[in-house]
Amino acid sequence: MMTIRTEYKKLWIIALACVNLYSQSLFNHPELEWHSFETEHFIFHFHEGTENSAREAASVAEHIYHPITEYYDYKPKDKTHIILKDTDDYANGAAYSFDNKIEIWAMPLAFDLRGAHRWLQNVITHEFTHIIQIQSSIKFSQNLPGSFIQFIGYEKKKRDDVLYGYPDRIISWPLPGVVVPPWLAEGTAQCMYPGANYDFWDSHRDMILRDRVIHENLLSFSEMNSFGKKGIGNESTYNQGFAFTKWMIDQYGPETPKMITQSLASPLQYSINRAIKNATGQTGIELYDTWALELTAKYNQQTNSIRGNEQKGKVIEDEGTANLYPVWSPNGEKFAFLSNRGHDYFGQTNLYVKDLNTEKVKKIAGRVESASDWINNSHLIYSRRSKPNTNGSVFFDIYKYDLNMDEETRLTTDGRFMAPIILEDENKIAAIKTIDGSSKIYISDIDFIDFHPITN
Repeated sequence: MMTIRTEYKKLWIIALACVNLYSQSLFNHPELEWHSFETEHFIFHFHEGTENSAREAASVAEHIYHPITEYYDYKPKDKTHIILKDTDDYANGAAYSFDNKIEIWAMPLAFDLRGAHRWLQNVITHEFTHIIQIQSSIKFSQNLPGSFIQFIGYEKKKRDDVLYGYPDRIISWPLPGVVVPPWLAEGTAQCMYPGANYDFWDSHRDMILRDRVIHENLLSFSEMNSFGKKGIGNESTYNQGFAFTKWMIDQYGPETPKMITQSLASPLQYSINRAIKNATGQTGIELYDTWALELTAKYNQQTNSIRGNEQKGKVIEDEGTANLYPVWSPNGEKFAFLSNRGHDYFGQTNLYVKDLNTEKVKKIAGRVESASDWINNSHLIYSRRSKPNTNGSVFFDIYKYDLNMDEETRLTTDGRFMAPIILEDENKIAAIKTIDGSSKIYISDIDFIDFHPITN
């Protein structure tokens, strides 16, 4: 027993260490005062400082409730809970279909691989589509996410005083309650419902798909079925799911996602391949192959003259899968840029400076996500995520770096400022601050940091 307890203790230490990696969800923020209100179909929860987001969210949610529930011919048994939070400089939304709950961060998402979309309309419609599609595809019950059947075989008894022999075989059949693959879930959530325009196929998404097709790197039908990919692999699951779902709708009509979802709701249906055949008459693999061939022909035709007259520049920095926002120093001898070198994912960027005379690259700061700017040839200004404050919140702050002294100076505390630029003629800094989903431009003197808003 002592040995077992020791092993459990070790497991708990490992588990706690893993949880620490995701400190975003560790803090309950007891300093906040929370409020709730109900509308006809939703219950909203918000804390002090997010009332404007909650009011707008309520208007959006009630507006899109009927189009989505009528499209899938399904309504939740109870009101859906929507939680609005602005505790960190973080943008995302999450749907918990079995809990009938949605979490939304008030800060608008600004993702380099997608175009500009109105945040609350987009994210609420997206997440509520998840809620309705997943709930309408549940095979058993909302209280039973999944189950399994297990068979255990035993050896013959070797002694009369024992009940069974040793186990010699085991067979387990998992019975998941939901089998909607990621590409379909995200594809339908981006398509939303017929007539919705809160999200759309933009030039950024088309760039990602076109690049994969031209370089014969399109995710296969099987590869689209999972996340956990490096680089822009996860975004490509979203991206190709959106494109493939849109294509099926164009080919077979606006009811196609609904029909596939209804097929997946059958207790005996565990194949997306066959579910698509039930809805369209062709298997998912057959449709995927047809779609991929059409994409190849389309993009080859569109880029034929470009590829025939291609002019290649000199690559001056290629380490990492994301190198973004290059900004030249005033004398043109250096440039600052963001890069995810040494990391697996697109958004894991740090700030670097490259000296063109020495060809050396120096890391200046971590957790930088927006462009920096030069004060002069030896001083940079930038915004990056600070360490968690006393309440556990992580905010963007403005920092200055002295290349000569190799020294960083923090200019704001819990400032929530991003994308600073230098107004050279006025010796001032301008930056963007977002609170409760609304952004304002702030300005401060460089030498005496005291930001004040100039927009409302």
